[in-house]
Amino acid sequence: MAKVVGGFGSSHSPLMSLLTGELWESQAQNDPRNNGLVMMPEGKRVDYDVLLANADSSIATMVNREVFEQRIDNLQEGLDELQRRFVETKPDVVVMIGDDQDEFFFDDNMPMINVYWGETIRLVPRTIREGASPAQIVSAKAYGEDDKDYPVHRDLGLHIIDSLVNQDFDVSQTQYMKEEYGGSIGPANWYLDSQRVTKPRRFGLPHAFAFPLVRWFGGLEPPIVPITINTCYPPNWISARRAYDLGVAVRKAVDAWDTDLTVAFATSGGLSHFVVDEEFDRLALKGLETADPEILRTLPRHRLQSATTETLNWVCTAGAMQTPMETIAYEPGYRTPAGTGCGCAVGHWAVNGHNGH
Repeated sequence: MAKVVGGFGSSHSPLMSLLTGELWESQAQNDPRNNGLVMMPEGKRVDYDVLLANADSSIATMVNREVFEQRIDNLQEGLDELQRRFVETKPDVVVMIGDDQDEFFFDDNMPMINVYWGETIRLVPRTIREGASPAQIVSAKAYGEDDKDYPVHRDLGLHIIDSLVNQDFDVSQTQYMKEEYGGSIGPANWYLDSQRVTKPRRFGLPHAFAFPLVRWFGGLEPPIVPITINTCYPPNWISARRAYDLGVAVRKAVDAWDTDLTVAFATSGGLSHFVVDEEFDRLALKGLETADPEILRTLPRHRLQSATTETLNWVCTAGAMQTPMETIAYEPGYRTPAGTGCGCAVGHWAVNGHNGH
């Protein structure tokens, strides 16, 4: 049977790329125009001015270049350590849990759960538009600069699909890519009260999967099985309960896979953003660190809106690992006095004999 040898996770915010404090400061200039700002604890979408008027005044003391640099350094050290542990573990196959944000899936067909099991999946550099800021250029490069096909473990992908179907999960499946992807999302309910439109374009592996490959796979290229969950977009977005239970079911499939290969789980995304919800981040981290399904399966929906929903990628991975996660790094990455930014984390689930130390 397959042997699970570890779980690995990180955020993939621009704060996790090789930004300087100056560039993180520059990134903040976009926040007043962001229409995905959700104020907590009310769970209500608001504009930037309302968010600023209601923000804790202490946040302003953390919005300066010195603090930015300290947080960036801590997170980069955490990513370096995660890479060291991943390379030392050297899994044969990696099951990846991620989400899609206007990348492969749109409202013509938005699956809650999708497994990709083609022979390969394309990795395409992000388009850097004319006039892009230095911060936007650095962030785009964090998802890869090489145009290539990346290996997928087709046999494990099919095995996972068969197993999930037999465990009563209604899972969609994809065997090949399109030449171009584009479409619209919304409006729907909750925070998604407007339409998002993406013009058709050539696109590769979504960001939640590309960031780990580029940043902390350390040059290794084990075949992957990308499992995409719709964390972000109502009305058929996945719940915390379903995300955790999906992880449990995927682990059951992997444990039953008739092979002597080693398997790791990997994820990226979140935590809270585009408004930092430090209280929520620490609740989620507590659930991850204590392997407490009660906390993770009952994370409140009203706090799981906008891109904070990517936390469910971690919840799903925790369901697969069912062992305490070590938080290697966490930073509440405020970048404006209004509290916009990203709660960023790096974590590792150890398995006996493969603890990365």
